[in-house]
Amino acid sequence: MKKINTLAATVALLIASQGASALTPWVDKGPNLTVFISGAVALTNAYTQVVTNTLAAPGSLDTFNDVDPVTGSKGSRWTAHYFTGHANLGSGLAGKKILLVRRTAGGSGYGVIPLNSVIPLEHLNIVGKTLTDWVADGPGAWKQTITVANASKYLTKRISDGGSIAVDPTILLKPGTENYPDQQNELMTGLPEPGWPLNTTNIPTTGPNAFTVIPTGGLAYGVAVTLDLYKVLQAAQKRAGSLPIAVIGNYAEKDMPSLNRNMVASLLSGKIGAWDQIKIVDKTDGNKVKSLLNSSILASAGVLPPYKESTTGNNLTPVALGLRNNGAATSVIAYSVFLNYPGTKNSVRPAAKTADNAVEEDASLPIVKQPIIVSDTGTLLKDWQNGTNILGFNNVVEGLGHAKRWGIALNSADRNSAVTVTGTGGDPWRYIKIDGYAPTLENIAAGGYPYWAEGVVLYRTNKSGDPGWALKTKIMKTLANNLGSPAIIGAVTTTQAWGKTGAFATTADPRGFTTTLPFNASNPVVPFSHKSNGAIHTEIVPVADSAAAGGLVVQMK
Repeated sequence: MKKINTLAATVALLIASQGASALTPWVDKGPNLTVFISGAVALTNAYTQVVTNTLAAPGSLDTFNDVDPVTGSKGSRWTAHYFTGHANLGSGLAGKKILLVRRTAGGSGYGVIPLNSVIPLEHLNIVGKTLTDWVADGPGAWKQTITVANASKYLTKRISDGGSIAVDPTILLKPGTENYPDQQNELMTGLPEPGWPLNTTNIPTTGPNAFTVIPTGGLAYGVAVTLDLYKVLQAAQKRAGSLPIAVIGNYAEKDMPSLNRNMVASLLSGKIGAWDQIKIVDKTDGNKVKSLLNSSILASAGVLPPYKESTTGNNLTPVALGLRNNGAATSVIAYSVFLNYPGTKNSVRPAAKTADNAVEEDASLPIVKQPIIVSDTGTLLKDWQNGTNILGFNNVVEGLGHAKRWGIALNSADRNSAVTVTGTGGDPWRYIKIDGYAPTLENIAAGGYPYWAEGVVLYRTNKSGDPGWALKTKIMKTLANNLGSPAIIGAVTTTQAWGKTGAFATTADPRGFTTTLPFNASNPVVPFSHKSNGAIHTEIVPVADSAAAGGLVVQMK
């Protein structure tokens, strides 16, 4: 018996040395502390890294994701992390069972308006669930498709404790603009939540209802195009003499076609409605002026012409434009960078959404769609490239399928990373350069690439009715600080065929991070920031941080 007890103690010590056991609600029951966060899907890789390596004790984390019933995207709306608090979290959290629930459905706007107006939202509910309620998705990972039919089982109505958003709150709170967050229908009711205000202009940072707002790291965003359009842009710019590449379809940084900011602005605002309106001077053919639809350019690209509208009588090729829902950071940042909207008086508005039916789509130049989930942007581009209609946004029938279109869309720059340097693999869409710069961390650090922004985490400074509020804010503050730490987020940079991209820190962080030359993507620190007067302001032009620790160093490219 003594030997058995000794062996048991030895095994227990061995297990303890390797970290805590993973937590599941069917074995470990309910948590000691639950924190609900809503807002943007941006910084997902960094967010997961912080939870895994900073908040959770080693070996203790289990992750629960929803599966979108339309696209199959995993964790695109809800994710729950269940773990034992890391020893570094200190008293009250270390060793405790913590459930961190994240809602990204609705985008950044859902990390501001519902918190300020105390509106309950649908959050993922894992408490009380059994093993049979989930589908195993690898070690410590679980998933489930959540639909209208089972929403009441897997979702719970809760007021978010905090918001994790990819911009500052102020740029969202612009009533009457495309920035002001709109509502999405909840699954359980099929309706939006009541009480959504339409005139909120700020959140308080002083007084009894004050919020604490903590800047996080930044994220690179990208302009993406359907695969056929990518090849056509390559072929056209090769003939125009601005892209000296050898093989159409290649995807290294030097091979990527580029659009300048004025062109992107004209597309986002709907001023360019048809691809026929964009022309080149072909230096390989006697300086002839040619449309992107010219047969020689199509032949060089190796693609067929896309669908042509039949409403105007001119058989034009509509621009298919993918924006995002109002209040989504992906679009809000793009409107600021490319259109100065809505920060500058008389700035041009983004193009209005096209109704989801064949008649309106065929009559529109451009065709404009607004996916409400960032992963749906990739699906939208696939629909346009392949002539499918998974999302219900591509309703014009062509042959046995739907219209094939040349599409351009806004997205974060860290997606579709399976595409190789030679252009194989991944989904049938590609990123392009802006003003000659790919969306790499190095190009952001050098001040060349413009489409990026920092985010914030925000929460009520005090909440007297919640006895666990001090511990909840400690979790959220730790999360925010680590989302801006190069040591944490540098471990999860995304490797694209054209370079490293994803999240980064800035020298404006009060902890005094320093940038290095040559740029080190494993320690991604950028010497530019939107920070002014102590706060992030996404609508202003980022400038070099003259107060950078160790002295300002900016690479010129």
